[in-house]
Amino acid sequence: MENVVSLNSARPIVIGAGPAGLAATWTLKEAGLDPLALDREQVAFSTWRSYYPSMRMNSWRRLSHLPGMRLSAEFGPWPMRNDFLNYLRKYVEVLDPDIRFGTEVHRVDLEGGRWVLRSSIGELTTDHLVIATGLHRRTYVPDWPGLEDFEGEFLHARTYTVPEPFAGKDVLVVGCGPTGIDIAVAVAAAGASRVRMSIRHNPLLFKLSPLTSLLSQAVKHAKMPPRLVNRVSLLMHRMQWGDLSRYGLHPPTEGTLDGIARSGHTYGSIDRGLVDAVRDGVVEIVPGVNGFDRKAVLLDGGTSIKPDVVVSATGQRPGLEGLLGHLGVLAQPGGRPIAHGGQTAPHAPGLYFTGFRVPSGQIPDMAVDARAIARAVSGQRRLSGRWR
Repeated sequence: MENVVSLNSARPIVIGAGPAGLAATWTLKEAGLDPLALDREQVAFSTWRSYYPSMRMNSWRRLSHLPGMRLSAEFGPWPMRNDFLNYLRKYVEVLDPDIRFGTEVHRVDLEGGRWVLRSSIGELTTDHLVIATGLHRRTYVPDWPGLEDFEGEFLHARTYTVPEPFAGKDVLVVGCGPTGIDIAVAVAAAGASRVRMSIRHNPLLFKLSPLTSLLSQAVKHAKMPPRLVNRVSLLMHRMQWGDLSRYGLHPPTEGTLDGIARSGHTYGSIDRGLVDAVRDGVVEIVPGVNGFDRKAVLLDGGTSIKPDVVVSATGQRPGLEGLLGHLGVLAQPGGRPIAHGGQTAPHAPGLYFTGFRVPSGQIPDMAVDARAIARAVSGQRRLSGRWR
């Protein structure tokens, strides 16, 4: 991979060398173009490398191939983190992309009809810019009063790796997303003395199944009416779980799209053992966190608890405001782009985004969006979509 780039390149530029960026690079090359990829880290797909080893993909393997290469059936229907890492390594080997690692892009501007990137290696210009830095660029922790003086152990879920260090400890997991569920179930099984999960909004939970993956794609790409999406998601929750109120998991009142509109982020989680753990009394549900007071965690309703460890599974954010916030291409709340795939904002021609769609299951979206971007940039109506 070349380490020298022209600072006045007319080549398409892709910011981000994770799965979304690699997918876009593949389809742009397939369309006969010569994309240049930039990444602030020193290796490709660095975010995936940082995930905990026991993480399992939420999206069905049959829907989760990147352009040009299939995920092996030997990985099973739900590949693990290491399965996908091995796939990405092979993908990079075959793709042979031109990536400039260790390159931080500080700001993007539209000048004279071209995109100008102010970066750690100088200014780069291009007619076509693809932003593929992903939903998980920056960890998010709420601004809880008293957190800086908390005397227990505190960590963000992004730094979690294995459950064994939590054996014998009283653990509070804050957040009911897939990562929070994985951590709570795992540390309980590893011998934590007590595990509680703090939930503020009644969770919308789905079972891990091909149907869930297919419906997630339909929601994003088939233009289903929002009211129908909300009703179907609530119905699925009710049909799959019934009423879990006696265990502290009260029925959700928001459908998928209503929850996204409120938060700006994914709403609805794949259950990977939480319901069984709560039914068995292994994980307890407590109200949302309001703040900290030395050894205590303050909860909604005026109660408090004193865990040894608090794991903030409060998610991550795209973190695009400094890069693009002045361009009027980000939605609020959440800071996700207002356009995806081959579409662009009317006032930002040539600026494309991939890897930012919600609901969850971004991997299947990446092939769809990468092909749409390549068609838009190259003017071709179709790309082969062939598999190696």
